[in-house]
Amino acid sequence: MDPLLLALAVAGLLVGATGTWSPCGLSMIETIGPTGHEGGMPTTIAASATFAPFAVLGGAITFGVLALLGELIAGEGGTVAYVAAAALALAAAIAEARGVPIVPQVRRQLPVGWRSSMPMPVAAAGYGVLLGLGFTTFVLSYGVWALMGIVLAVGDPLAGLVAGIAFGLGRALPIVVLAPLADRRSGERACEAMTMNRGWLRGARLGDAAALVALGAVLIGTAGGAEAAKKVVADGSDPSAAGPALVYEGGKGSAKLLSGGGDPVKLPGHDPATGGPWVATAKKDDVTVFARKGLKPAVSVHAPGADGLAISNSWLAVRTHLEGRDRLLAAPLDKAGAAGPLRALAAVKRPAQLSRPALDGNRLVVAVAKSRRNSLVRYDLHEGKAPRHKTILAARDFGLSAPSIDDGKLAYVRTARNHQEVMVKGAGGGKGHVAYRRNGGHPILWNTAIAGGRIYVTLLNGHGGARIVSVSR
Repeated sequence: MDPLLLALAVAGLLVGATGTWSPCGLSMIETIGPTGHEGGMPTTIAASATFAPFAVLGGAITFGVLALLGELIAGEGGTVAYVAAAALALAAAIAEARGVPIVPQVRRQLPVGWRSSMPMPVAAAGYGVLLGLGFTTFVLSYGVWALMGIVLAVGDPLAGLVAGIAFGLGRALPIVVLAPLADRRSGERACEAMTMNRGWLRGARLGDAAALVALGAVLIGTAGGAEAAKKVVADGSDPSAAGPALVYEGGKGSAKLLSGGGDPVKLPGHDPATGGPWVATAKKDDVTVFARKGLKPAVSVHAPGADGLAISNSWLAVRTHLEGRDRLLAAPLDKAGAAGPLRALAAVKRPAQLSRPALDGNRLVVAVAKSRRNSLVRYDLHEGKAPRHKTILAARDFGLSAPSIDDGKLAYVRTARNHQEVMVKGAGGGKGHVAYRRNGGHPILWNTAIAGGRIYVTLLNGHGGARIVSVSR
């Protein structure tokens, strides 16, 4: 599991459990227990079965909404946001370790009338939501406020859901365990110890402090690769950039050109690419090269199945997909944009795949995904000569995809089981450094483009939509 998600889950679970010492938590044990109603143990079991999932729902609502709000306000958390979140976690840990009284304190009890006005399982579900929400009843740990601030700062909906679900579980589990024992001596002794022995609550708060310190350490460690993302295009994908010009796939498959801060210009065709003075798009079985200034067509190249393009001042690269095979082709361009013949560089059969190509002058990079090995391959193109190729990075346990190249710097997406990272590397060895990171789930990092000091990357959500953001390289 991703270290940040794990740290949030542990902190949420412990902070939620500490809430059992609140008047609401202790009264809930008695209310759901066999002596709190006339239904005996069967009703207690039914009420426990509704209380627990709705407590989890309450936690997911609070922390999930805060994370979404943070994402809307400032985008995915950047370095400053992660450092601020770490400072908040450490400040709360100090307060917990010292046993400082909780401020602000929510002095609100659960609605007593629910237990008599509705069936106990239904009332228990409502009580569960209120306890899970966190801010609607007594607060027994600074960790509650700290976690809310942290997920707001990080702005990652998945992190918010993990924290919220863990918090809800922490609030629910002690109550669900103790409620069936409320009429037994063991349950009575446990509740007496919780109310009479201040050391138990003190130990719980110390546990919260330790979890918050660990969470703060993880946040600080994550901050270096947490560059804030700036939204560039609200509805678009597959960027390609050259200087101030950005082309991308708009909604409904329309190619667009964005340049100089003006409104986007619609381009004929799809799968656009830009480089040097050129723009290229695919349409039906042809690839057309335009002069970016004025968008005057320079040349059309026949390339059936073209679905991924790259272009530089002197080369055009095309990925095609026909009959279950991906092929990588390249053709030289002269100063007028006239193209030589397309030459095959590589071909793979599904399930292996070739990524969209990336070009920078005579250097071409493509990602090759196979069942047991993923790699980034560089081709050095020379007109009239066989291209030389070299594997510049390979991995068995990570996905390597979405390469883009500019001025000798390579950006790509590195995918692990629980997170994705936009990486940047130079011509030397190694994987490079993290420019941007997303935890598991949605949105998914997709194609990149690097130009100047920025990296553009597609974020795919879970409903078929996409947006383009940029981060510093």
